[in-house]
Amino acid sequence: MKAYNYFIQACLMLSLTLTSCGDNWLNVESQNTESIDSFYKTPAQMDQGLNGIYNGLLPLSTYSTLMSEFRSDNTWVGLDLDAQRDYTDIATFNPNISNILTLENAWKDLYEIVARANTFLSKTDGVTFMTEEIKLQYIAEARFLRALAYFDLVRYFGRVPMVTEPLSPQEAFFVKQSEASEIYDQVIVPDLQYAVSNLPLQPLTYLNAKASAGRANQTAAKSLLGRVYLTMAGFPLNNTEKKELAKGLLEEVIDYAFANKKHWASTGNEWQRMWISDNDNKYHIFEIQYILLSGQGNPMVFESGTKLNKDYTKVDFRGNRLYCDDQLNTMLKTIENGKYQDARCLATIDTTKFINNDGVRYGNDDFFIKFTEHKIKRAALGYSNIDDQITDYNYWPINYPLIRLEDVMLMYAEIVGPTTKGLKMVNDIRTRAGLIAIPTNCTATEFQEYVDRERQLEFAFEGIRWHDLVRHNNLQAIKDKYIRNVRKHVDSPSYAERVKAGTHLYPIPESQMKAKEGLYEQNEAYK
Repeated sequence: MKAYNYFIQACLMLSLTLTSCGDNWLNVESQNTESIDSFYKTPAQMDQGLNGIYNGLLPLSTYSTLMSEFRSDNTWVGLDLDAQRDYTDIATFNPNISNILTLENAWKDLYEIVARANTFLSKTDGVTFMTEEIKLQYIAEARFLRALAYFDLVRYFGRVPMVTEPLSPQEAFFVKQSEASEIYDQVIVPDLQYAVSNLPLQPLTYLNAKASAGRANQTAAKSLLGRVYLTMAGFPLNNTEKKELAKGLLEEVIDYAFANKKHWASTGNEWQRMWISDNDNKYHIFEIQYILLSGQGNPMVFESGTKLNKDYTKVDFRGNRLYCDDQLNTMLKTIENGKYQDARCLATIDTTKFINNDGVRYGNDDFFIKFTEHKIKRAALGYSNIDDQITDYNYWPINYPLIRLEDVMLMYAEIVGPTTKGLKMVNDIRTRAGLIAIPTNCTATEFQEYVDRERQLEFAFEGIRWHDLVRHNNLQAIKDKYIRNVRKHVDSPSYAERVKAGTHLYPIPESQMKAKEGLYEQNEAYK
């Protein structure tokens, strides 16, 4: 059978190589019906199939960085390049990006998760060789991961195909796009509601033993569903009644976490240590798991790194020209008594100016180091050097958080406003960072400004800022970035003009538009 490099083929395929799937998995021959039907016959095979869905998360940190962080007002991308780069096209709102590899791969990899989840779920009916409790948990985990993938798909692309079961090639070619609201109502929300009802606080294996770290649990499901509801309450759906649903779920997560002393770094110094791989799975509610092994490390570390000299790491970084934007830089670098007041500053950006081994000066702008586990950073925090074990750019072992308690706290504060508990959520984060508490008599508008500021500082370079700006329908913040950076690049104002209605979405990748002429409609801003 011919292998199609489109979404359509993704809906058909089951990867039986579930421990590690390469970037080109869509370009292999389909598994035939007999091989698919012969799988999922034992508890171990069900476990392997579920792990295969989790494995599909590995590339998502890259898209979170390239498609969210690079496009936000947190970052400034060097524009004086001598060649086309995906990340500069994304950052500068180039309208002609439907054919870039980043978008094609994001679509493909997100639908790969959907396809694996659909195949797994189609095999759970009639399973009698697992306890009902474990079976329901495994189904809930698969549905959680499918919802996570669809959530990114609708936030990035808007109207996308909605598929919840394996399809034949003929069937797939007739699946048109669904409205984002339909995908929320028919897949994302029901999947997460099911996950909330059927996931335990501590997932188990089919052997009834405690599952390894990194599996979705009830706390993760409540947190993600709360985020989904809050997203639905904002632009472009503006379904404000969802805020109350989000509030209840987020409050449950907060109360549970603090009552059981989970997911919270209590001091600024401990917060800085959160970004060391030795502390993976200790603080985050749900994160993508990476290990120190070729092809299994965090890919966004290399993709997002500026060029570093050997004092930092022996790994040859790509040298992408990505820096902390001046506005965020100024907020992070507020100085008090001769030092940076915000404890998050030096764990988020590198303020050093240095000369590389060839005598070329780098570091004219501060760059992000939150996920770069280099020698200087580890030594400063008292950790051993692991640089010799990182033999190439595929090895970085730092996990990537998709849900943090601080995110839950600040989403809750955004909903409830300057109430006693809302103030506490913001002030717990501020005072830990070394900042003064916000006044109890602040107005609702002032309070929301504080919440937005803390979200920008706390989650800088975690792929959240862009989605916050979209949810608040605040693309003006992006325009302002280019306008204030005119001193850095003469064409900055022209880039601001590219930020217009409809650019809160990306274009449907060109490869998908060509899968079957007329099947999909391109997003309005890219027609």
